[in-house]
Formats: sequence, structure tokens, C-alpha cells
Amino acid sequence: MRNFILLFVAALFVGCASPGVKVTTDDEKSQAIKAAYDGYLVNDFTASNELYSEETAIYINSVETISNEENLAAFSSHHDFYSDISMSRTYIQTSAYDNDLGTWTHAWFVWKGTGKASGNTFEVPCHVAYQWGDDGKIAQTWFFSDQSNHLKELAAAGVEL
Repeated sequence: MRNFILLFVAALFVGCASPGVKVTTDDEKSQAIKAAYDGYLVNDFTASNELYSEETAIYINSVETISNEENLAAFSSHHDFYSDISMSRTYIQTSAYDNDLGTWTHAWFVWKGTGKASGNTFEVPCHVAYQWGDDGKIAQTWFFSDQSNHLKELAAAGVEL
């Protein structure tokens, strides 16, 4: 019975899938995000700077936007507070829709770093969604992750929030 239910649910999803969506993983946009992540790991944001326009709306676990400068400064500061930063189980895909949704690149990964103040190693699952504008630049970014361990590390480092 359980297998029948799983088969029914799978058929429902396949039957409801929009025929106007093209999903790729080896496209130019997915590769650009991967290059930006490679740069992040060595604290080099050259590739990231080329992806964003001045109008990009960036949301980090919030509905309030921050600027690209604030975003890059925050991610660069990770290297001040953590050693051995890595990203594992990374999966990046780009979905191009035949409707008003446009093109989105999604990335899922597990971020890992060892706090310089606490000595604790943290692993945090993350999801990032990038919407591409007509100009080929990122129009908006949505970043989702649990920040509780990061806040603990900042407190251990004596950073007042």
C-alpha cells in the first residue's frame, strides 16, 4: 500500500509539472554561481561583483533588502571569524520558465567553518535563490540558513549585536 501511495504522489507531481520549464546544471548561469562560491572560499569576490547590478535586491533571511556592498562585506567577514571554511554537498541548478517567473538559479549546500573565538565547528544547510534580470545580471537574491550558530560565534568573539 505504501508503494502505491508513493507511486500515486510521484505520478501527481510528474503530471503537474509545467512543460515550460527548462532545468540545467551545466549552463553559464549555474557555472557563474559556482565560480562566485569558489571565490568566496578564498575571500575573493571578483566573480561575485560581476554578477550583481546596483539595483539588485538582496534578502538574507529577511524581507528587508541589503545592498550588494553590505552583502559582500558580511560574507567576507566570515573569514575574520572562521577558519577552514568549506561548502559541501553543493548542488546548483538553473530553471528557465516560459512565463513571468523568468530565470532562477538555485543553490543548496552545507556551509562549514570552525569559529576562531570558540573553536567550535559548525555545519549549516543553506539555500540560495538568484533571479536573473534581462540584462544578464542578478536581479534579486534570497538566502536562507539558520544563523543561530553564527550569532553564538559572534558573541564568543565579543561582537555586540
